[in-house]
Formats: sequence, structure tokens, C-alpha cells
Amino acid sequence: MLNQVYIRSYFLILVFLSLIIIFVVKKQERELNWSIFYSALWCFVSLGIVNYLCVEYRLWAFIEKEESSIKIPLDLYFIWGVFWGIIPVFLFKGKHTIILCFLLLWLDLILMPELQELGILELNKNWIIGELFLILFVFTPSYLWAKFYYRKTNLKIRSLFQVATMSLLFLLIIPFIAITYTNEQFVLPEFNSYLFQIVFIITFPSLVAVIDLTRIGKGTPFPYDKTKNLVRTGVYAYCKNPIQWSSTFLFIPLTIGYNSLLLLMGSFISIAYTIGISNPQEYQDMKARYNSDWLKYKKSVPSWWFLWKPKSIPTATIYFRENCDQCEQIRLWFLNRKPSNLNIEYSNTYKGNELLNVTYIDSFNNNYGSIYAIANALEHINLAYASLGWFMRFPIIRPFLQLIVAIMNFEKNEKECTIKQ
Repeated sequence: MLNQVYIRSYFLILVFLSLIIIFVVKKQERELNWSIFYSALWCFVSLGIVNYLCVEYRLWAFIEKEESSIKIPLDLYFIWGVFWGIIPVFLFKGKHTIILCFLLLWLDLILMPELQELGILELNKNWIIGELFLILFVFTPSYLWAKFYYRKTNLKIRSLFQVATMSLLFLLIIPFIAITYTNEQFVLPEFNSYLFQIVFIITFPSLVAVIDLTRIGKGTPFPYDKTKNLVRTGVYAYCKNPIQWSSTFLFIPLTIGYNSLLLLMGSFISIAYTIGISNPQEYQDMKARYNSDWLKYKKSVPSWWFLWKPKSIPTATIYFRENCDQCEQIRLWFLNRKPSNLNIEYSNTYKGNELLNVTYIDSFNNNYGSIYAIANALEHINLAYASLGWFMRFPIIRPFLQLIVAIMNFEKNEKECTIKQ
């Protein structure tokens, strides 16, 4: 037992010395520090979850005097997170990903039996499966996130990591902390279709917002992986803070699902954080980057509720084929709805390469065709149609809708209807 105490203390000292060298002694590099932050964030979040599952499924168990709610001693959790989430990024800066995966797996295959000999944990049959899951779902994603941010590549994957991290935090980690804090047993709630629909309605605007920040803004929701363009379309045409809105109201169904009133405090904390910390910093940064465009947008779009009609959505144009009966019907439908800041034209008026299908061109001159074009155009009418448009162009939904359109038997006129192309 004495050897165990000495060894754990030795590794703790080693970890703290490493952190001092990384963040105090060495010259600081902003991009590297934020790469380390993203890696550590994913590592600590996912490590707790994967290890918990490994213990629950009897792959191993840590030996403790008092059982920890996270199924691992806090000092070992901290040491593990630093060695996997911080030190590799600092030393290799995103290089040698595959080699590091095999190296860490090899080290764990050596160290885990040694920890068993010291009486720190007990290994059960098939414990190696748990090691493979740790490499696949803890280290590899954390290191790739750091790598992609440091090299400024794979923007969509960086955004996906952010969505996955925040989803785990809101749906699992925060409820787990709240429930165990009240000395109650954490149990996942049974599936409730009504609650699921409420959660989907609340979170859907934030998911679409992330997509638009990536697609149009060329950035992510995180302030230190910021956008290059001011996004005023999509959800942002109706609400200035859709992600904060979702984060705040999400605690209401979580409170009901987990049956914990303590979770309701999350809504008040979210509001206080947004008003007192997030907005002042973000607004100052947005003003510095976008000047008058941001000030006009800020005045015209509310922060905590959604407009019914978009007041300041940037002007865009949708083009329809003139010799297509189906396209003409849709064109007239849009005209009758009197959309805001949407020019509706025939494709033969377009000054550029020939348009082969229904095409929507936004204020940044981005082209979107077919279902994507219709979905974007719906955002210019009102909140109800915009919501339908967001659903239509959601990455999981849009391919299926496009496939349905492609196989439909439209009547042919002088030229084949090209909305399905």
C-alpha cells in the first residue's frame, strides 16, 4: 500500500511539473495553447464516460477505500487526462497520430497489469477491449481536434467535435454532477417520446446555427475558433443568440427527464453567464471585426426570442427555369408569400454560366441548387417556413429529400423539369 501511495504521489508531482513547464516556463504560443485546450476538453469529458462504461461492464475496477461516483480515483483521472490530453499535443503538435495511438496502447498494455500488481485496480477478462475503446473514443478524437485546430484544417470536423462535446456536457456530464451532488444514484432516464421532441425543438436551432457558422461564417461557435464572416442568415436572421437560447432552455426538459430540480439552476446560470460574461466580450469583438454591419444587425435582431419575419436578412436571389411547369408553380408560390429581401428571377437573366437547376445565390455569392435552394429561400418568408427550410437542408435530411425529388415522375414540358437534378 505504501508503494502505491508513493507511486501515485510521484506521478502527480510529475504531472504538475509538466504543466508548469508547458504553461509557465516555455514561451507561450496562442494556437498551441488552444489546441491543448480542445484536446484536454475532449479527453477529460470522454475519459470519464468511457472509463465509467468499462467499469460498469466489468472490464476493470479501481480499488478504493470509498467508491468514487466516476468509478476512478480523482488523482488517477487527473493524471490520465494530462498524459493523454495535454502532453502529446505539446510535444508533437498534431504529428504522428497513428504512431502515438499505438505507443499509448502499448504503454497501457504494460502499465495496466503493473497497476493491478500494486493493488490500484483489478483487471477482468477482455480488459484489452476497454483499452481499444479508450484509444478510439478518447485519445484519437482529442488529438485530432487539436491537430485540426493547430493546422486550421477540417473546419466541419472541428465544429462537429464542439457539438459532440457540448452534447455530452449538457445531456450527461452536468446531470451526472447534479444528481451525484445530491447523493442520489445516477440513472439514465427512460426514453420519453414527448421529452425527446421538446429537446429536439429546443436544440435544433443551435445545430442549424453551428452549420451556418461553419458554412457561411467559415468558423465555429467557440470564440477562439471564430468566424471570418458575419452570419445574418438562417437562424441568425431570426435570433441573435440561438446557441445560448438553446443552452438556457434545454435545462427545462433535462430537469423533468432526470427528475432533479437542481438542474433547473442551469437555466439561471446560463442567463447570468450570457448577460454578464459572454455577451459583453462577444459584442466588443464583433464590433471590432464587423463595425457598422454588426451594429445594424445587433439593433434589428433580438437575443432571447425569435422574430416572426426576418427584418435584416441579406438580399439573395433564387432563379427558376422559364420552361418548367413545376418550377413556375413554385416561383409563383414564393411570389405570393412576399418574401423579405429575396429576388425571384428566371435563370436566363443570370449573368454567368448556365444554371442547370433551381439555384439560390446568397449575399456572399454562394450557390445552392435544387432542394438546398428551396430550403434557403424559405428563410425569407417567416419563422414557420424558415423552420421547414432548416429541416430540409439539415445534413441528415437533405440527401433523402433530394433522392425523393430525383425519383419523382414530373411531367415533361418543352424541357425536362430540372428541380430534381
